[in-house]
Amino acid sequence: MGRRMTVRQLLVTGWDWEPSIIFGCALLAMGYAAIVRKQGLARAPYFLAGVFLLLLDLVSPLDTLGDQYLFSAHVLQHFFLALVIPPLLLLGVPRWFAIAAMDRPAIRKVERAIGHPPVSWLLGVGVMLAWHIPVLFNAALANDTLHIFQHLTFLVTGTIFWWPILSAVESRRLPALGAVAYLFSACLCCSLLGAFLTFAPVGLYPAYLHAPASGLFGLDPQSDQQLGGLLMWVPGCFVYLTGILASVRRWYGNEATA
Repeated sequence: MGRRMTVRQLLVTGWDWEPSIIFGCALLAMGYAAIVRKQGLARAPYFLAGVFLLLLDLVSPLDTLGDQYLFSAHVLQHFFLALVIPPLLLLGVPRWFAIAAMDRPAIRKVERAIGHPPVSWLLGVGVMLAWHIPVLFNAALANDTLHIFQHLTFLVTGTIFWWPILSAVESRRLPALGAVAYLFSACLCCSLLGAFLTFAPVGLYPAYLHAPASGLFGLDPQSDQQLGGLLMWVPGCFVYLTGILASVRRWYGNEATA
């Protein structure tokens, strides 16, 4: 790619049709369709939307923009991987399928371990915080294998994090007060990370210091880092707040019908 790429050029040439990603997303969608068939179709739009967003997140120009041009675009990509796609996938899991899976001793044992709220919270929030430590973030930018691993950990631990909130098995969900504390504390950590990135000196992630961002959106490295922090700060907390409101609404609905 040229050093001075326009937005139009990026939108046309910035797609990376990696066969493994396309195959993986197609296999995920077809496997889901084969499992649910006529049962659980009401939830299918959530799951398929999650798969579609996953595909776009990894092959669209957003991936190229985040890898080579803008830190803020990379934060946005991680935002989708950890906070948007996992809830959609979980919302798409039919209750009957989740119960059947939990009846298998091996799956139940794993779920009891990593689905325990303190563990799932530490995995989800801890991985998000850890990967934004400059030495780890910069290492992932410099190594393709580590970068793939980074994306996988965001997706997997994001799904684990949201399980106690959105599990299709009601008994595995946190009660309303616990869900509020769980999500609010995660929101607080996300806000602190976003604030740190917003106000920290420029240069935490050297790969973006000389990226040709100004040829695209007029963002200098400092503005780019500040925008990345704000994306972590505001939209991230909005997702957690949405989860809090949904938990309270569910609790209120259960109380009203009791």
